[in-house]
Amino acid sequence: MEESRNEGLAQGAREAKIQTAKNMLKMKLGSIEQIAQVSGLSIKEVEELDKK
Repeated sequence: MEESRNEGLAQGAREAKIQTAKNMLKMKLGSIEQIAQVSGLSIKEVEELDKK
């Protein structure tokens, strides 16, 4: 049960990082590298979000 809870928290944290990056991309706040640094995602992940 504790493991499921931890997995849920990790998934929620990941979704928050993705949403942060999406918002920054939408608002054109910084370069891909800056958005990756702020959001905690990799540059490749941010580039993929930027293509959508």
